[in-house]
Amino acid sequence: MRRRHAAARGFAVAALLAAAVGCQFWYDAARPAAAASLPPAFTPEMTRLADMGFHPAVASFLWANTMPSILDLFFRGHTEYLSGLAFLTSVDPKFGYPYAFSVLTLPVIPTSSYPDAVGESFKIGKEGLANADPDWRIPYYMAINYYLERHDLKDAARYFNLAATTPGVPEYAASFALNFGVDQRNRDRVRNLWITVYKSSNDPATKARAAAYIARLNDLDYLDAASKAYKARFGAYPTSTAALVARGIIPAVPVDPFGYSFIIRKDGASDVNTSKPPSYLFRNEQAQVLP
Repeated sequence: MRRRHAAARGFAVAALLAAAVGCQFWYDAARPAAAASLPPAFTPEMTRLADMGFHPAVASFLWANTMPSILDLFFRGHTEYLSGLAFLTSVDPKFGYPYAFSVLTLPVIPTSSYPDAVGESFKIGKEGLANADPDWRIPYYMAINYYLERHDLKDAARYFNLAATTPGVPEYAASFALNFGVDQRNRDRVRNLWITVYKSSNDPATKARAAAYIARLNDLDYLDAASKAYKARFGAYPTSTAALVARGIIPAVPVDPFGYSFIIRKDGASDVNTSKPPSYLFRNEQAQVLP
């Protein structure tokens, strides 16, 4: 699991670096054309009235002028970026990328420049989830921040699950999100989270989703116990889950409700084989990712 967290951090940092390069490009390109911005007296309401219904086009234009100013937050703590973001999301609240970009980028800003950068990223992310068109990146980046910045396993698991069920989520992100919390160290905490969700929800789909997570974690514990029993009897851990059946330790290998296969690692612990994602993740990335 630690490798997965490292992969997530690496992905976020790589995306951030790419964004920073893009920001610098736009910043340099926009300097001589500052007059192209909307007049200062304009309000979001006036803009929406004047743009003849082309809110997305205007918001995209505003974003090209807003994004470079995030560099001011990095180096000088100026908040023009936040005011510009608020303006363009008021013009077109459904424009998802600015929310996702902000959630990913703000937590990396030094606290000396902007002390509440992490808190602001969560606020922007929640606004995006409430208003924007479905965009898996918003909850995915929020989950990473909750885990890495706040060490909050509960909210990380919740937002990873939301990302995994968002239409259009790519296979690599869905795979990571679906398998968050399966390692032995976090298993009990994550199971208790889903038990709480199952007991507190009246929504059938939510209850079914929670039940699937609970069943999977129970199956992993079952395989851990079987692996230990195998070693006690034969002096070594099994090399596969099939060996547990072949040697009569268990009658059958559990079926993962999310379509993955279970494996036994060299240390005897059970895990999910993320190297072979289930086929439904590849069928149509525009469809909702559910088994």
